[in-house]
Amino acid sequence: MDGLIFQVIIFAILFSVGFGFGRYNEHKHFRYLDEQEQRLAYIQMNSSRFIMSEYSGQMISSNVVISHDYFKYAIANVQNMLGGRLTSYESVVERARREAIVRLKLEAEKIGATQIMGIRLSTTELGMQGGMVEVFAYGTALKQPSWPNWMSTQKLCRADPALLHDSGTQ
Repeated sequence: MDGLIFQVIIFAILFSVGFGFGRYNEHKHFRYLDEQEQRLAYIQMNSSRFIMSEYSGQMISSNVVISHDYFKYAIANVQNMLGGRLTSYESVVERARREAIVRLKLEAEKIGATQIMGIRLSTTELGMQGGMVEVFAYGTALKQPSWPNWMSTQKLCRADPALLHDSGTQ
């Protein structure tokens, strides 16, 4: 009997420590994502499929795999038996999706792009018991030339007709 009580106490302590570290790491990851999303907000994203652009584009992609902690796994099993939403997994999927988009924007930033068009996300469940979520993100990064090269003469004329006369075009 004493051995059983000792095992239950050890299990409860280890379970609590795992829960604490899991929540700490999850909150730390959410803070990191918030910071990166704010820093990369200047990169615009568009999920439309058939938009044309006059600027050159480059295919970019990112991939992330995030695993749940043991506590979320235990809670999800109980929720799965009772039915309904698996709220403990929703934060794992949200973190994976946001991380994939942040990584995609970082790839765009590396090549000097300011816009990502045709963005797509693909989600896959990995592991024997669905313990990991993979999110693959891809899109076309557009680099816009710097001012004034990227603006056409027509746009310049609308902004200031004197520029048209000064440039020698009529």
